[in-house]
Amino acid sequence: MWFIAVAKRFREHFAVVALVVSGAFTLVGCGDRETILVIEQPTEVHSLAQVPSSPDSSSTSVEPGKVIVILKAGESVKAVGEYHGEGHDAFHVKLADGTEGLILAGDTFKVVSR
Repeated sequence: MWFIAVAKRFREHFAVVALVVSGAFTLVGCGDRETILVIEQPTEVHSLAQVPSSPDSSSTSVEPGKVIVILKAGESVKAVGEYHGEGHDAFHVKLADGTEGLILAGDTFKVVSR
């Protein structure tokens, strides 16, 4: 009998419980994890080059440009995005000095979440 009473009371207050739980997750910031690339071998960072998606289109896509820096083993950078192109996959990264670029997917780094 007491189980039915508890279940009924829970059902009456479900919206409040759900709101409190979702608010707690929001405050804790469960979705605010950073993606960090830890460099294991020398890794090229390419500039961001805007290129037309197609000759008839006004939209552009991002492609790797010239090499702007080579990161050394032991360094780390923050990934701020991912790109999946026709001929490449890459991480959009932000270096410590604020410079942004692309690191092509490969086996010269490992991905870590913090």
